[in-house]
Amino acid sequence: MIFDLMTRNETPNDAEKTPDNWNGNALKALTRRILLLTMVSVMFVLFGCSKESPSPLYRLRVWIDPAGNRIEGLMSVENPPSSRFFLNNRFKILGVSANGQTVPYRRDTTVYMPYTVGTVVQLDTVIRGELRIEYEGTLPDTVHGVNMINPGLVELALYAAWYPMFQKAKLFDFELQADLPSDFISLSNGVLKKRSVREGRTLARWTSLKPGFDIVLLASPRLKLVEEKRKGVQIEMAFSKLPPDRIESKKDSLVSAMDRLSSFYGPPRVKGFLRFVYSPRNGWGYSRIPFFVVPEEYALTLWGRPFGQEMDFHGAAHEMAHFWWMIADAETPDDWINEGLAEYSAFRVSEASSGPAFTGRLVDEYKRHASKSRTATPIAETRMDSEDVYVNRYEKTALVFIEAGNRFGTEPMDRFLKSLHSRFAGSRKATTALFLEEARKRLGADAEAYFRKCLFDGAYGTDQ
Repeated sequence: MIFDLMTRNETPNDAEKTPDNWNGNALKALTRRILLLTMVSVMFVLFGCSKESPSPLYRLRVWIDPAGNRIEGLMSVENPPSSRFFLNNRFKILGVSANGQTVPYRRDTTVYMPYTVGTVVQLDTVIRGELRIEYEGTLPDTVHGVNMINPGLVELALYAAWYPMFQKAKLFDFELQADLPSDFISLSNGVLKKRSVREGRTLARWTSLKPGFDIVLLASPRLKLVEEKRKGVQIEMAFSKLPPDRIESKKDSLVSAMDRLSSFYGPPRVKGFLRFVYSPRNGWGYSRIPFFVVPEEYALTLWGRPFGQEMDFHGAAHEMAHFWWMIADAETPDDWINEGLAEYSAFRVSEASSGPAFTGRLVDEYKRHASKSRTATPIAETRMDSEDVYVNRYEKTALVFIEAGNRFGTEPMDRFLKSLHSRFAGSRKATTALFLEEARKRLGADAEAYFRKCLFDGAYGTDQ
């Protein structure tokens, strides 16, 4: 059934092997490293005198060889938020320096950052000033079925720990400069500032729209990019194999979904702009405002099945809903707030666009999966490594919110969730305790008691 397929594709896939066929040349590698160092120095001069941002600014420069599965990178950050960061366990650190001086460090490849293949690097001192980290390595395998460097697709986000990631860091701004073969169309979760082609390579520079928690780079020679302004929204859509007429209809449905979600919960942190990519792979989707990604191969499979297009739209709506619902720390059990509200919001949008026949089957699947759940761990205490993380954080929680709308009214629920979003937008500081506090304040003691029972006693929705 399409719903079972949907559930499997939301879970990271096993790694797929790709050939590691890169043969390095030491002189060329040294030259590239010198160029990377020069680029960072120039960019520091260009941007160093600009108005100081309240968030850390990460300057990342990367050279990528898709045929060799290879990346060479250099990141600099002023006054780093921690002396501890994570980096892909396959990547070699070429040098760490601060204010022109070498910084000693220790690497522990047994400690991983949640959701990633990033292992810990501990600096021996607290850095005040500019920290630079130079590294290189290959990514011959896919990471969770999502991130990879290969001749057909370069897709990099936090799952691969493809740049130094500081533990428990606050939101940050970024500048990304990516050097790729000229036939690769590249996209990011930033604003494109400049793109230039030289000697068979394309250099693209991106800057962040708003402070965020990740840097994404997605590039492929297979991508087709369409851009237009529709109903006041600037839309960028990229795809490979999907029929162009389906892309046209998808534009309208996504703009309508954004309008509907804005009417429910208020405007997102970045409004009037959508960048949506069907990545040419299987696997799962993710969202980094204003950019969200879903797997194209999965969409092609769905579109040949009953309710397949509705399911594809529902998955895209879930990722779009993260423009509103990324208000809790995803490294904690409080992530149920992000995923549960994104799934419930997608349900609301699908209810209006796809009708009761589809959403009725969706609810039936939620209930069936919940009834087969193998863990007694309640929603609010479910960890990422639980075998039932998907059913608890997505499906059971969606049932909790659907039933809450029936009990307390759709409009009061929207006012409550709008207030919740307004309170925590851009902070990732929402917790289960603060969610319950807001529920009591906006909906009353009965609503707080209902949510508390669902979240901690193992009940969900009509199961109470």
